[in-house]
Amino acid sequence: MVDAANPAEPARKRKRVTIADIAERAGVTSGAVSLAVNGKPGVSDATRARILDVARELRWRPSHAAQTLMGKNSEAVGLVLARPAEVIGEEIFFSKFIAGVQSTLSGRGYSLMLQMAEDTAAECAIHQAWILDGRVDGILVLDPRIDDPRIEALASLDHPTIVVGGQTDERSVRSLHVDNGGAMRLIMDHLHGLGHDRVAYVTGDQAFRHISERMDAFSQFCVDHGVWGQSLAGNFDPERAREATARLAGAPRPPTAIVYDSEVMAIAGMSTLASLELRVPDDVSVLSWEDSTTCQVLHPTVTALSRDAVSLGRTAAAEILQLIAGEPVEQEDVETRVVQRESTGAPRR
Repeated sequence: MVDAANPAEPARKRKRVTIADIAERAGVTSGAVSLAVNGKPGVSDATRARILDVARELRWRPSHAAQTLMGKNSEAVGLVLARPAEVIGEEIFFSKFIAGVQSTLSGRGYSLMLQMAEDTAAECAIHQAWILDGRVDGILVLDPRIDDPRIEALASLDHPTIVVGGQTDERSVRSLHVDNGGAMRLIMDHLHGLGHDRVAYVTGDQAFRHISERMDAFSQFCVDHGVWGQSLAGNFDPERAREATARLAGAPRPPTAIVYDSEVMAIAGMSTLASLELRVPDDVSVLSWEDSTTCQVLHPTVTALSRDAVSLGRTAAAEILQLIAGEPVEQEDVETRVVQRESTGAPRR
């Protein structure tokens, strides 16, 4: 048998320490251990101290499931990312959003449980396991989809959930509103104000609700202002963005400006334009939906939509904590603006 008290034992061989293990080592009953570790009366101070010393020696930690049965909170919030690992690693939005979430949770004594999943089915399975095991008090959901199966599944589990950018307002599942249409109008106002009337939009994953909202706003702006517009799917993939850029640049009447749904795609597109001997912004203006340090130091520097992803993370965390506590969920707007840099200018006629 592996000695649970031996810290030198490899983690893969060490069995989980139980209350019974503590009781055997301390020479008391399991009931006495339960009273001691839960801070309840019924054991002497000396016995409590001995039990707690043994618990620390054995590196005992309470079971999430047992804590849930006792009605205790796990003091953790769960977030599953169902995006390709390379996208998560490249997109600055995720690191900023997670930093904002963690800063708010830490201030309230909560931790963030973060896991990656291959798809929404796997994400639903993780949500269910977390909730049934009592591992999280609430769930944050990113990238809501059209007819999203996660929303219905979480609603059926009746567990506090905040959907960032969703359109849900149920008892346990609420949405944090993100004005994607308004942000797209800011972008198009900027380009139209410079004189662009031929604009292309290289989108992220078009199955995402927020991408659909951006596309709708883009199309409506083009109709309202007599702008020629075209959307091509880039799926947040730099290679797809390069292909889309080459197609647009090779058209008989190419666009004079291209909007990309991420800074990674914008940079990939600018690389393609350079390889085709097209100058930014003289031949084509480029605008990124996301801002980053790279946008600020690249040459030319990249005009970008600045939305504070850290603040968005803080707001999402604050709202899930309010929902967990049964308090009214207060919505806060996140500031969004276009930061003009060298990559956008008036089109050449």
